[in-house]
Amino acid sequence: MQKKTRSPWLWVPSIYFAEGIPYVVVMMVSVIMYKRLGVSNADIALYTSWLYLPWVIKPLWSPVVDLVKTKRFWILTMQLFIGAGLAGIALSIPLPTFFKFTLIFFWLLAFSSATHDIAADGFYMLGLTEYQQAWFVGVRSTFYRFAMITGQGLLIILAGYLESNTGLESVKLNVIADPDVAVVQPFHPDSIRIQPQPGELRILHYPPENLKIAAVPRNRQYVDSVLNLVREWNVKNGFSRPDKYHTIKPKSEESWWHNNVAGPIGEWIKQNFGEEKKLSDSRFTGNIGLIYFYLSDKPKKDEEVVINFGRTSGDKSVFLL
Repeated sequence: MQKKTRSPWLWVPSIYFAEGIPYVVVMMVSVIMYKRLGVSNADIALYTSWLYLPWVIKPLWSPVVDLVKTKRFWILTMQLFIGAGLAGIALSIPLPTFFKFTLIFFWLLAFSSATHDIAADGFYMLGLTEYQQAWFVGVRSTFYRFAMITGQGLLIILAGYLESNTGLESVKLNVIADPDVAVVQPFHPDSIRIQPQPGELRILHYPPENLKIAAVPRNRQYVDSVLNLVREWNVKNGFSRPDKYHTIKPKSEESWWHNNVAGPIGEWIKQNFGEEKKLSDSRFTGNIGLIYFYLSDKPKKDEEVVINFGRTSGDKSVFLL
């Protein structure tokens, strides 16, 4: 009987493209997604770094993939699990506990992708002759790189385009550091009286014009107290989620590890290896200004409005919190 074979061009490019997409989603897109969703840098660094573990330990269960069922079975099954993982991530993002659930689905995606890699490489070895294997090495590597470009390039561009061109119209506010502006005490948001405005729902802000900040140093303790007041007010009113890393603590309330180990070591490294800088009074820091954003009217019943904040240009020494 004549053995029927299928051209490697029909499956080698696609299978290695499918191999690269979940990897780049887990390792790179997840970091960008969590950053845009307001997760702290500490949590992002800790939890996303563990997602690489399945690729490190995949030799532990590769014999199971080799001995149980066929390579085709494992490839198709893992691709179904990968699709389920991506769908689970998308459906979990709107939830209040999105961070926990999306991490669960990212773990499913990571293990499925690592297992898919084992099966795909095995299928490649079984389905091609030695000559074909050598000839298609460059092809599979090229399409794997195409998957990398698609995942961390085209998908991110598409997500940014959808974010910028859908939803409420964006507003821009210029922040100006002016040494001639009088130092004004920041207002409390409860003191603002907002009246609903007719027309399409839109984002407004107070002050309505540019925000001018006096270019003078302020007492560090005072600045920290204002920032804590703002964060507590936003959390209390349900405008943002509590974040333990964003709570500013006086030095006396820092942990024992920070006060006795991490802090002294960090100061020693700065003094001996850091860039020499003119010492300044640690009691003072830069000045701050408060911006109050609000909607022109109440959203419709059961409608949730999410607003993203960001900076597009300007002096890097001006931070947006």
